[in-house]
Amino acid sequence: MGRPERPLDPTAGPVARLAHELRELRKAAGSPSYRRMAEAAGFSATTLSQAAAGERLPSLAVVRGYVQACGGDPDAWEPRWKDADAEVAGEVRDDDEDVVPYRGLARFEPADQGLFFGRARLTEDLLRLVCGHRFAAVFGASGSGKSSLLRAGSSPGSRRRSPAGGVRRCCGCSRPATGPPPPTVIC
Repeated sequence: MGRPERPLDPTAGPVARLAHELRELRKAAGSPSYRRMAEAAGFSATTLSQAAAGERLPSLAVVRGYVQACGGDPDAWEPRWKDADAEVAGEVRDDDEDVVPYRGLARFEPADQGLFFGRARLTEDLLRLVCGHRFAAVFGASGSGKSSLLRAGSSPGSRRRSPAGGVRRCCGCSRPATGPPPPTVIC
């Protein structure tokens, strides 16, 4: 038998609440081991254990696999996960002392401009590139900050300045298979 899970307070927030509900589902299924669940879920025992740890929100795919491994209906749990995800995304901190500028893997948005600092040179280079050429693309490794640079770095920066010669450019963010959104950056 594995080591016992640490206690969770389901009132501590959406992540803890969802983890608590996953634990309750597992208990109702006869408390199968995470190894046994991993065989049915298609995820590792560690991933399933972390989904019920309450430290961070698991992906929807992991929740669906967890629920399926416990004999539950994954489709019925999707709204629960979506509610928790929306709550996490919309959580507002009460005091500014708790605001941490590092957002993990979540991208910075234009509203996060105040937290997007230390990249002035990169932002200026991007604006010069966008404003000086008909087409510019930003590419790099996954998680390197491309989306944050385009949204929180260049969007606010381009609104503050216009290029030499007065030529206006627009910049949009798009990803493969989603198509281009409306222009978001005007130089």
